[in-house]
Amino acid sequence: MEYNDTIIMIPARLGSSRLPNKPLLKINGIPLIIHAYNCAKNAKLNAPVVVATDDKLIFKTVSKYGGTALMTSHQHESGSDRILEALENFDHEKKYKNIIHLQGDLPNISGNLIKKLAQVAKDPLKEITTVIVKASPDEFEDPSVVKVATTFTNNNPKVDDVGRALYFSRACIPTGSENIWHHIGIYAWRRDILEKFVKLKPSPLEKSEKLEQLRALESGMQIHTIITSEHPIGVDTKSDLKKAENYFKDLI
Repeated sequence: MEYNDTIIMIPARLGSSRLPNKPLLKINGIPLIIHAYNCAKNAKLNAPVVVATDDKLIFKTVSKYGGTALMTSHQHESGSDRILEALENFDHEKKYKNIIHLQGDLPNISGNLIKKLAQVAKDPLKEITTVIVKASPDEFEDPSVVKVATTFTNNNPKVDDVGRALYFSRACIPTGSENIWHHIGIYAWRRDILEKFVKLKPSPLEKSEKLEQLRALESGMQIHTIITSEHPIGVDTKSDLKKAENYFKDLI
């Protein structure tokens, strides 16, 4: 499969309240943002990988490691806003129609998972596509773990099956279900949908849950979900950082 119309964008900023200077924190001697960049390269899509940032330190760090970074405005409130600005500056001719939106705090997401997302997103009927994994019991009531109620064409969904998201929440949903799905924050956008989404104002449910993807659902956009068995580490706290450090130590 060819990915000539695909690009991977990684938004990054230093303004994390829970973990200051997060993108530049080192894991196994390498900055977190570079781990994410390397994961994108490991997908082997032969597609550009671009870090979109508002910070010169992040820009210099990515450049130092041989990556591509673009400066963006300080005014963006979300990663989707930031990657669209960078995309428009990088691709004036609108060559890239499928955008992989990779979070910069996933240091061990596999290239295979990114590639699987890119494959499913090649379907022109898929407006937005994301990834889910079965949540562990200790995550059910954890508000930092986003859960998703999603529907499938069969009653026994398995790895690589594609469903459709109905709702995202920090609460444990759906009540009474044997399958509680943990949302992994990596997206594939059809470019025209990303452009449309960024123009929308924050929606009521988005403000309530503090989850940007609800704006898309409230506007009538469809978000498809791919099941994975992978459970990449999302680095948001010092505890998460320690988990990531231990993960890479075990690889040595």
